[in-house]
Amino acid sequence: MKWIRSLPFVQSASLHGGDLVVSYPFDFSRHPQEERMLSPTPDEQVIKQLARIYADSHATMSNNDTDRCGASFYRNRGIINGALWYSFAGGMSDFNYLHTNCLEITVELGCDKFPSEGELYPEWKRNKEPLLSFIESVHRGIKGVVQDVDGNGIKGASVSVRGIRKDVTTAEDGDYWRLLNPGTHILTATARGYSRVSKRVHLPPNMNKAGRVDFALEKIPIEPDIDDHLFPTVDTWERFDPYNQFERYGEREVGEGGIERQEKPWWWTYFSQSGISPPHWLLRSV
Repeated sequence: MKWIRSLPFVQSASLHGGDLVVSYPFDFSRHPQEERMLSPTPDEQVIKQLARIYADSHATMSNNDTDRCGASFYRNRGIINGALWYSFAGGMSDFNYLHTNCLEITVELGCDKFPSEGELYPEWKRNKEPLLSFIESVHRGIKGVVQDVDGNGIKGASVSVRGIRKDVTTAEDGDYWRLLNPGTHILTATARGYSRVSKRVHLPPNMNKAGRVDFALEKIPIEPDIDDHLFPTVDTWERFDPYNQFERYGEREVGEGGIERQEKPWWWTYFSQSGISPPHWLLRSV
């Protein structure tokens, strides 16, 4: 875990055996009492497309043959949300999504967990093209550098996409990578002690490389008593909106005692319903 948090991975795949399907996060159900429940990430559209790329490149994973290994997934053409299949906590895909920039899928290579030596080469041939297609799919979306006005990279800056409650963080030299599907996106770069910069970007349907979007942030003075005003924890348009179908505008809700109500992540009910003290330190902050 330290390794993947120290290097700016963009996407990854975990190879398993036992079935023939590609699953994608979340693997842990958004409701603790539901063993099989669709639990999409805010990047549902992007990560589902990564799973589709692998399955469609495989010779049999996405076909409608009901007598083959993995036939139970033929209606979904060889892909499924992990928690909808079966829920489990502590999966690497969920960890990567929640704590790093990396989007990970899980590839179930076949029904035989321990194939014989003679099956290894045919298995490699069946998965060679899907693996290459998956690797090539990293060139989707945007990439760039967040820097100051003097051209120095800003490490640890956040790059957000309107309507997707999941930011990526810049690496050592201020560089970043963000997987996105074609369309028009509003991007915002922020860093403590710097101005906030937003850009509208259009990604065409057919792209053979990621679009380049750089940001130049100006330094601004920060005083402790106005820090929260300059860097609110949740912008007015941000919410759990995995399909990017709507946006929120208007004033924030204020509860009793003038305390602002903030939306909690999907896993919050697990702690509140089980009587365990919720981990406030895990809530997103800028």
